[in-house]
Amino acid sequence: MDDLRRKNRLDIPLLFTAITLWVIGIFLVYSATYINETGPLVGLYKQQIIWVAMALVIVTTIVALPGRWFFKGAYVFYGLSLLLLLVAIVAGVNIMGAQRWVSIGPIKIQPSEFAKVGLLLALARYLSEKTVSLYKPSTFIVPGLLILVPFALVMKQPDLGTALVFGTMSLPLFYWSRLSLLEVFYIISPILSLVLAAIPLLLSYSSGSNWGVFESIPWGIFFIIIVGVLYLKRAPIFLWVGVIAANIFTSTIVTIIWGSVLKDYQKMRIISFINPQADPFGAGYQVIQSKVAVGSGHIFGKGYLQGTQSRLSFLPEQHTDFIFSVLGEQFGIVGCSLVILLFLFLIIRGLMVTHNCRNRFLNLLAVGSSAILCFHVFVNIAMTLGMMPVTGLPLPFLSYGGSFTITVAILMGLMLNARVTNHDF
Repeated sequence: MDDLRRKNRLDIPLLFTAITLWVIGIFLVYSATYINETGPLVGLYKQQIIWVAMALVIVTTIVALPGRWFFKGAYVFYGLSLLLLLVAIVAGVNIMGAQRWVSIGPIKIQPSEFAKVGLLLALARYLSEKTVSLYKPSTFIVPGLLILVPFALVMKQPDLGTALVFGTMSLPLFYWSRLSLLEVFYIISPILSLVLAAIPLLLSYSSGSNWGVFESIPWGIFFIIIVGVLYLKRAPIFLWVGVIAANIFTSTIVTIIWGSVLKDYQKMRIISFINPQADPFGAGYQVIQSKVAVGSGHIFGKGYLQGTQSRLSFLPEQHTDFIFSVLGEQFGIVGCSLVILLFLFLIIRGLMVTHNCRNRFLNLLAVGSSAILCFHVFVNIAMTLGMMPVTGLPLPFLSYGGSFTITVAILMGLMLNARVTNHDF
């Protein structure tokens, strides 16, 4: 009887959407690699089919397990993920200057992908039993350490994109564990200060003009807003000091690094996403070719297997990081819009799980899983359209890759498990 109730609670629309996206991904990987008769890209779609088949088995297995198993094993999985990160740093495989992979026989796995799940489980376990608040800074010691350790290990590889996932995933979890929106604003304000201080520097370097005192106006307005909010909300003195010091530090350090640390070629790489034409055969090449591919698809695309950018191999990493560009070239705005709607439905449906689940730990897993997928989708698509720097984050369900496919499967399994599991722990 209990198995029947679990089956009836299975979120079929969520599962069907995931399967649909995986099938679309297989066809896109094939279309991005079928022209290669020799070399490492031959037959990658067959490997992707195997990975997707394994993913479906993993989803089914996770859904069938009691939710309390993940609660009890959260810290163990977190510890194992850290161990794999250490193995990658000490004895991992170095590919293109990054030591992110571990070889297990003929298979290479990327431990940083599983670290996302490990951190999610550990934070969900801790926050299901404790609350955090900026008004009690000590409450952030344990979750801060849980985030900092994998963040540092991943940055050592280096892998900035994955490290950013850790921070982005954590904020929704903190909010769901009763952190107020105002406190979230205080936390992200130093990041906003960094961006506002960096944008004028990038624009000045890109255009060759000197903005002078006008460079400080955007950040100055934002700083006044921060001070106003702190005053109106009657923030305690330690919060005043912490928030203001953090904002001044981030805005100052970015200016120092830009002016005194970075070389010209490093600056050119950073501004390539603002003006790819400044270095069309170097840092801007990927973005230029991606935008050409997406734009050439127009409304309905050139048709399946008819994309010239992908067929002639102008588009780099077209089966992984830039798979969305292949979609845009072959299926146009219509195809891209339909896939984006599928992603949107999946993320919203994942968050809706919390309305039917009374268990705080499982709710946090659903929120965190949705946040990870949402961040990947947003950054990857924005990257292919030249709206964000190239970070190397793959697109869920569509990009080729074993470790990432398995990670997405685990996240989907956790979201579905939160819907069907018992609430007796």
